[in-house]
Amino acid sequence: MNGHYREMFSRNIGLFTDSEQEKICNSTIAIAGLGGVGGLAAERLVRIGVGTLKINDPGDMELSNFNRQFGSDMKTLGRNKAEAIYEQIKDINPQARIFYTKTGIKSQCDVEFLIEGCDVIVDVMDFGLFRESILLQREARKRGIHYLFSTAIGFGAITVVFAPDGITLEEYNNLPVDVDVDNPGQLIVPLERIVPVIPKYVQDKSIIDDIITGETSIIPTTCIGAGLSAIQAASEAINIVIGRDMPKAPNYTYFDLVDRELVVGSVI
Repeated sequence: MNGHYREMFSRNIGLFTDSEQEKICNSTIAIAGLGGVGGLAAERLVRIGVGTLKINDPGDMELSNFNRQFGSDMKTLGRNKAEAIYEQIKDINPQARIFYTKTGIKSQCDVEFLIEGCDVIVDVMDFGLFRESILLQREARKRGIHYLFSTAIGFGAITVVFAPDGITLEEYNNLPVDVDVDNPGQLIVPLERIVPVIPKYVQDKSIIDDIITGETSIIPTTCIGAGLSAIQAASEAINIVIGRDMPKAPNYTYFDLVDRELVVGSVI
């Protein structure tokens, strides 16, 4: 760490040792999805001192993002999310190497390009992109890299960390380990595997039913839930980098700020 970096992140010391901050400085973290969760997670990771960040999202900023999306405003409306988030965070730490791509996860080449050189993969893509998520976790596992996903619902969030020698995402989702990801009929995942805790305050229960039956992939959430999910994802990514222990799949961590509920549960 040079003097400029050391001064910029001096308030971290005492929470991290010098050697842990050095690990963070030398780490490379990839984020798939720059929506309400991913954009803020990217900002949090840069502010904690991550040295290299790779971000990817093919989507554009929309009005429906405004209730929760970091970087969404009238100036960025219609622009690619990854590009807009990059411009928001690139000057926080000028020494950080930040790379963005707009491809999404369409092919194995996209997967390999995003994962190459990374220490942790953070999957915060839209709910229902099971093909893309499985491709990411398969490649991460093959390379001995931790993978995690986090999602928000209402004022709460759930995060699951997958160790490279632990259970697979297919097993977590109750799918065959050799499932054909290019066959949508095989990628039917029970909602309780992704969101095992439904907030008590959800007013329109039909929304939950529509998610379960596949009528919609849009989970109602807020800037608070998205922010909590982003913080959980960023925190667990840093825990992986510095070697702290944490719950791993099939265990999950769920926390809700309205129900005042913290759950460390398991889908098995």
